This record gives sequence, structure tokens and C-alpha cells, in this order.
Amino acid sequence: MHERSTRFLLDTNVFIAAAKRGWTRTTDLVLRLVNGEEVLIANEALIGEYRKYASNLGDYGQLLLDQLLQEVVVLDISNDAIAQCKPLFPDGQEADTLHAATCLSADGILISNDRHFEKIRQARMIEVWTISEAIAKML
Repeated sequence: MHERSTRFLLDTNVFIAAAKRGWTRTTDLVLRLVNGEEVLIANEALIGEYRKYASNLGDYGQLLLDQLLQEVVVLDISNDAIAQCKPLFPDGQEADTLHAATCLSADGILISNDRHFEKIRQARMIEVWTISEAIAKML
């Protein structure tokens, strides 16, 4: 049986969904990952995206960001991983390419509702879960 990875990358839309409307099931998911045994992974671009959106989400966004930053492991991404992922994304989606390459490098699961990850999901290069799938599997 395939053992599931314990490394997760939360795309920006997960962060926004967790902070935008007060306490939701997505908030439960993020806090479960922050406080659980799993390892949260990111890259510098994703941290920049979190910071940008946290400033627009008020105090709740900043509190969630602070929690994430205490636990997340920021990884360097190899050029090889980026090159492997790049053909599966449309032009202008460099950040998504980096997020996928981070998961490829770390054998992580990407959680996102972004449709730009559909090709890499279908290619089975990395495991991609929607927010609903993640909630169903983890909560």
C-alpha cells in the first residue's frame, strides 16, 4: 500500500479561504496541519503571496499567517524540478510552477482549488488535493 506523504503545501487560495470569512472548515484544516504531525512546506514565492493576502484580510489573516510562519519549512527548489513542472502550466503561471516544483522536490501533497494544477495532477507527477478532498481525508 502506498504510504501517504506527511508534507503539505497550502496554495494561496487555501490560506484565503481559511481567513476570509471567519472560522470555516478550511480554517479547521489549516489549523489541523499547523498543529499536527504533518510538515507544512513552502517556497519564498508562496510566503510572499501569504504576506500579500494577509495584509488584505485584516487581523484574522495576520493571525493565521503568524501561525503558518511558525511551522512552515521554506524549501529551495531545484532547477530540475522547475524544468519538469514548467511544461504542465500555461504562460504566466510561474508561481504555480514553483509550488508544484516544491511538492515534486519534497514529495509533498499540494492542496489547492486552482484549476492550473489539473494537468500536473493528471500526469501524476505530484499529488494534488482540492480543499474539499483535504477536509474529507484529514478532518
